[in-house]
Amino acid sequence: MIGLVLRLYPRRYRMECGEEIFAVYQQTAAEVSALGRFREAADIAAHAVRMRLGLSSATAAGRLLARAAPLAVGAAAAHCGVHLSRWYAGVVASPAPVRIDADAWSALLLASALVLVGAVTALTGRWRAGVIALATGLVGLAVAAVVSGPAFGDPVITPALALLTALVVVACPPDLRPGTGPCATAGAMAAAAWLPVTAMYAGVLPVSTDYGLWPLIVLAVTGLAQALRSMSPGLAETAATAAACPLFLAHAYTTGAWSLLLPALGTAAVVPLAGASAAAAHALRLRIRRPSRH
Repeated sequence: MIGLVLRLYPRRYRMECGEEIFAVYQQTAAEVSALGRFREAADIAAHAVRMRLGLSSATAAGRLLARAAPLAVGAAAAHCGVHLSRWYAGVVASPAPVRIDADAWSALLLASALVLVGAVTALTGRWRAGVIALATGLVGLAVAAVVSGPAFGDPVITPALALLTALVVVACPPDLRPGTGPCATAGAMAAAAWLPVTAMYAGVLPVSTDYGLWPLIVLAVTGLAQALRSMSPGLAETAATAAACPLFLAHAYTTGAWSLLLPALGTAAVVPLAGASAAAAHALRLRIRRPSRH
């Protein structure tokens, strides 16, 4: 089996490192169970696919995904947290007893709960276990959304963007897993995106005019803040924000932002505007510093 797995590597890399990888696998396989050998082979296969697709830590695409992954996890947590909050607010407001039937709606709620648990697990230090739970939940959400039709979003847009988010998170190179700082930032972003929307569903906020754009605005501002803090031109932060935002785009779509001109323009412009603001701030900073060198 390991011979077939090694063939997943690009030819040049396989010629240079294939024997070493094979020797390490044999040494490890001799000391573990059949399940351990399977996991080792799966890890090698995942690394081979990353190398073939150019998504390793040595490439710009891999580093971009590493930057985007914690934000995507936070976006998934906020998105699914909003769904659960909306369901709970409906339960509280309804006089009927709580029922969870074996249907697509219940599957969507359970998938959302799994995504939320996975996100919290990933952002609090157990990245791999959390990502597995989150990706599984997003796949379940996508399947159930297709079955349930418009009952839980949209049967096309929501599943497609949920799967895209799962791919962004899973594709993060394992040797570039986010540290405490990026995870804390993603958690704060998720809370800021989730809380006002939940307050609206609970009736604390009597009206909302954001057309579903609030979570996307919070994510864009987070990317802008990261760029300003690092004093960078903002290109990497803007690209990471764009890669992390699919589920917030789905939220805006199902809330009605895409059906009206101004909210639709806002949906399209909010991330680029944040990136342009970061670039402008960087250019201004350079212009202010330049005369002081003479």
